[in-house]
Amino acid sequence: MKTKISGKSLLLACMITFALLAAGHARWSNSKNYDLRRSDVVVEKDETVREDVVTEKAITVIGTLQGDCVSLGGLVDVKGKVTGDLVSLGGPVNLSGSVQGDLVSIGASVETSGLIKGDLVAIGANVSLKPGATVQGEISSIGGRIEQGDRVILQGRINNVNLNLLKRLVPSLMRFTNETHRGDNSLRGPLLFGGLLGAGLLVLCSLFLLGAVMLVVPAIFFPRNVEAVSREITANFWKSAGIGALIVMALFPALLLMAISILGIPLIPLALLVLAAAKLLGFCGFSVVLTKRFFEGIKRPAPAPLIAQVCVGYLLLAVAIFIGHAVPLLGWLLVLAGLIIIAFGVLLGLGAVWSTKMGTAAVIAQGPQVPPASPAAPANPAPPVTPA
Repeated sequence: MKTKISGKSLLLACMITFALLAAGHARWSNSKNYDLRRSDVVVEKDETVREDVVTEKAITVIGTLQGDCVSLGGLVDVKGKVTGDLVSLGGPVNLSGSVQGDLVSIGASVETSGLIKGDLVAIGANVSLKPGATVQGEISSIGGRIEQGDRVILQGRINNVNLNLLKRLVPSLMRFTNETHRGDNSLRGPLLFGGLLGAGLLVLCSLFLLGAVMLVVPAIFFPRNVEAVSREITANFWKSAGIGALIVMALFPALLLMAISILGIPLIPLALLVLAAAKLLGFCGFSVVLTKRFFEGIKRPAPAPLIAQVCVGYLLLAVAIFIGHAVPLLGWLLVLAGLIIIAFGVLLGLGAVWSTKMGTAAVIAQGPQVPPASPAAPANPAPPVTPA
């Protein structure tokens, strides 16, 4: 089954890329430390390397690499076997061997005729599935196209976020404008007013669509993390709110301390990216909780797919704000209520993301501890009867 979603601008791809980079960094760095190399890495035939490899140069694997493989801008050529994840940031990937984990490419093409046991994720990159390629997980593409050859085995679904809508929309608007200027001058005033009104509605709808697409991305790429965050919000509601409030209050002092220290200045962009990813993931989990509470209130079953739950939760808030802008006089109350819920949802999400370590830790519900029941005392045995 193939799912195709249309985006609005290239800015969306950049924001999604930053969020995924930060979330992926927190996920991969949770239990491992990498040493960055500045030279090419080559694993020869019949050679086995048992370590994680991160380099700024090219990576060539002909033998076996038992670990993760990360390239920051260099060519990645895998003819052998990689037992972990393969990540390429800006360098093309050629795969004719096998990758046991996930394959992620950002900003560069992926060409594979081999085996990928995990998911294949391409952001701003094209994916070429050559004859004989096998992908056991899902294929997710943002801002690129997917070419599929013959004898390709796909066991998961394809998620394609297409950013070509503006390329088709802008020329149409330009042609309409030129035709209007060549027409009757008496129509320019009403058409100009209608055009401005339509442009305003288009911008507002575009913002709503932008938020919806951004929230769908974590549900596509990190569904387990989103579910873990939503469970944490449900199980530890006030704890998550308190932790989120502390994070917001400590944000400015922490950035100030980084800014006044020489070693902390390079960490400011990374901290902001991690914060953006945490907000996105946390609000995605909050949208799931909001959807479940809404359908419990109307006594109807909530939609089963995680993506649908995220979209419905966001749609409830977006519709409230949209109606508030349309209703005169008292509409601002509805807008204010929607903004307050959004702000509180961000606090809850930040606290839940912190407690679950970006959704990678198990959720432990805090409730009253019931002491274990003490074993019952054995009954007094009857005295033995002596024979007469």
